[in-house]
Amino acid sequence: MGHRALIVFTDNKEEQFSPTVYLHWHGAHAIEWLRELQDLMSDRLGDIDYACARFIGICHQNIEGNLSLGVWTTPFDAPAWDAEDWADYSHGDEGVFLVNTTDFSIRNVNLGDKEWRTSTREVFV
Repeated sequence: MGHRALIVFTDNKEEQFSPTVYLHWHGAHAIEWLRELQDLMSDRLGDIDYACARFIGICHQNIEGNLSLGVWTTPFDAPAWDAEDWADYSHGDEGVFLVNTTDFSIRNVNLGDKEWRTSTREVFV
């Protein structure tokens, strides 16, 4: 059914969220592409909108054709969500990656465990 992942960008406050980026067959590449984004955005930390846009560009460069990459509005009530809500939002597989653009720390949750796994660059490299 795919190797799906949802990627959403935010900051320390988690009051504002980017659109949701959907990867269908390329979810396993999410961390690799997020690290590429971190290097690209090193002088624009905290910029949720540009981080999302540039991440979509990285995905587009790596995914051929017109399938397997999507973008949609993240639900307006996401600031109130807990790990279980984010897990329910997930399509499975790799789950949801919530990326803090202030320091590029990543929290990941999936349907199976419904608990956040927090990671830093050193963990995912």
